[in-house]
Amino acid sequence: MLIPPSAPTPTDRNPTTELRLLLVAGEQRRDRFETAFDDGPSDFVLETATALPDAGRRFDEFDCLVVSLHAIVGDGGNGETRDAHAAVDDLLETIRSDAPDLPVVTLVDERTSELASAVQSYEWTAIVQRDVTPDRLANRVRDLVEHRRLAVLSRRSLAGLEFAGGAVAIVDPDGELQFASRPFAMQFGADRGDLPGTPWQALFTDETVARLESTALPTVADGWQWTGGCTARRTTGESFPVRLRLGGLDDGSLVFVVETAAEGEPEE
Repeated sequence: MLIPPSAPTPTDRNPTTELRLLLVAGEQRRDRFETAFDDGPSDFVLETATALPDAGRRFDEFDCLVVSLHAIVGDGGNGETRDAHAAVDDLLETIRSDAPDLPVVTLVDERTSELASAVQSYEWTAIVQRDVTPDRLANRVRDLVEHRRLAVLSRRSLAGLEFAGGAVAIVDPDGELQFASRPFAMQFGADRGDLPGTPWQALFTDETVARLESTALPTVADGWQWTGGCTARRTTGESFPVRLRLGGLDDGSLVFVVETAAEGEPEE
C-alpha cells in the first residue's frame, strides 16, 4: 500500500533565516576568508574576531564558528605543522565546554590524517584547507549547519516517539539499527541496548526480507511510504505477524514502525 509523501517543511530543509557566522582569524588573513562569505551567497551574516576569547561569551549568537588555526598557534614559520594536532584538540575542548553543539570549521594549511583524527570525537566539526575555493568553503559551512539542524530535529522527533510509546526503530543508511524505542525492543524480545548495530534483516524472516528489498525499499527510495503485513522474527527465532510501516529520512535512513498483527493475517 502506498502513502503519498507529506509536503516538506521549508524550515527543515530550506531554512529561510540567515546563517550567522563568526570568523576568528588574524588581521593578515582575515580579508581572504571574509571574501568567501561577503562575495558569496546572501544567506550569510559574518562577524569577525582576532582571538577566540574575544567571542567566547557570544557563542550562542552564532550558527557556526570558523577558526583559522594561525589565530591559535600564531603565524610564524613551522608553528602550525608542529603544534596543529594539539592546537585543534585544545581549541575544540575550549569551545565544546561552552558550546557543545556549535558547528566548528577549522582552517589549516594542510588537511592531514592526523588533523582529521583530532576531530573524530567531536560532533559538528570539520577540518578545511585554507586554499579551498570560496564557494566550497561556504558550502561546507552550510552543510555542517544543516546537518546539525537535522540532527536536532531528529532528536526532538525521537523524543516525541518515545513519549508516544510507539514501536519505532531508525535504521542508518548502512542498514543497521541506530535507534530502537522500548516498545520496539519488547516486540522482538530484545534488550533495547543490544539492538543498535543489528542489521534490520535479522528482525524478519527470509521471505519478508526478500519482499521488502524488492518492493518496499524501492517505494521508499522514490519518496513514498510503504505499509503492509510482514512476518517478524524475535531474538529467540520465533516468528510472529506484524503490521509494518516503512518510511525514509533525508540522509537515507529508514524508519520502521511495527504493530502486532492478528494471527493468520496474510502478507500484502
